[in-house]
Amino acid sequence: MIKRATVSDVAALAQVSSATVSNVLGNRPGKVSAKTRQRVLAAIKTLNYTYNETAATLRSNRSNIIGLVIHDLNNPYYTELIAKINRRLAEHGYATILACSNENLESQQSYLQLMQRHNVLAILLCPTWDTTAEHIEAWNAMSPTITFLRPVASMDVDFIGIDNYQAAYDITSKLIADGHRHLAFIGGNLRSRLRRQRIQGWKDAHEDAGLAYLDGRIIDCASSMSAGSAAALGLLTTDANLSALVCYQDVVAFGAMNAIQYLGKKPGQDIAVTGFDGLSDAEGWLPSLTTAEVNIGELTDHIVTRLVERLGNTAKSSQVMLLHACIHWRNSTRIRPTAGA
Repeated sequence: MIKRATVSDVAALAQVSSATVSNVLGNRPGKVSAKTRQRVLAAIKTLNYTYNETAATLRSNRSNIIGLVIHDLNNPYYTELIAKINRRLAEHGYATILACSNENLESQQSYLQLMQRHNVLAILLCPTWDTTAEHIEAWNAMSPTITFLRPVASMDVDFIGIDNYQAAYDITSKLIADGHRHLAFIGGNLRSRLRRQRIQGWKDAHEDAGLAYLDGRIIDCASSMSAGSAAALGLLTTDANLSALVCYQDVVAFGAMNAIQYLGKKPGQDIAVTGFDGLSDAEGWLPSLTTAEVNIGELTDHIVTRLVERLGNTAKSSQVMLLHACIHWRNSTRIRPTAGA
């Protein structure tokens, strides 16, 4: 029978004390230098040491588990983001409990309660649209809570998101500068704060260019290719003047381009299309999709860094960080209409 490695074995191989190994396993900030930590982690890997998380939690009333709650796992943007967050947390020695609320506040609250019962160290939360500041602040009072992507009107909780207004404004301004005079906005849930921010950027770009916009050209739809296709098809069959579609997400834009092709037209040549998210498929789509992107790796770095900082100093004032989107101009916006189009 193979003897299971112990903390003492790890300490001996790394040439440190058992207390130092425990500090590394417990992820206690400020207790171990980076060089010593790497030596301990290398010994753990060499010995194939398995950390008994349950026993450690019972002894210390502290875990290394981070609760991660997301509202949607169907959108490839969120699945890629969650995968990167999970990997980065593992690099810092944290384990993850993942839950999907499916845009249901009751489910979200139940998952958060379950995570509290498992003594999570902190919570990363992309909240449902009906989550209130009171909900967030209540959870933050029990466990440090970092919110991301979806803003909630609270001054007491950290938030990392995207400057959606500016991205939509920049995209729309460029389309107008290229000669487009009849633009539509497609996608997003009516309750979505992100959608309202993007629509406001779309509207302000019109107004600053001295161009009127029509509310009838603002269409909500689910975040899917099929919904984007149906919304675009409905608009394009009733509004022959449209020359550009600003879509709430890349997946909606993919559907819109399918609808354009179904109508016998060519996206990027007859009608311009843009998206948001910067999905990896956007560059390989035919035609390649113009999209506003905050690099997922960069977003992940900020989320995890803020979490580590928060765990190191729970009394630190909360912060709001808005990351600026980079717009990748590609073939889906190659069209430059003639004056008055």
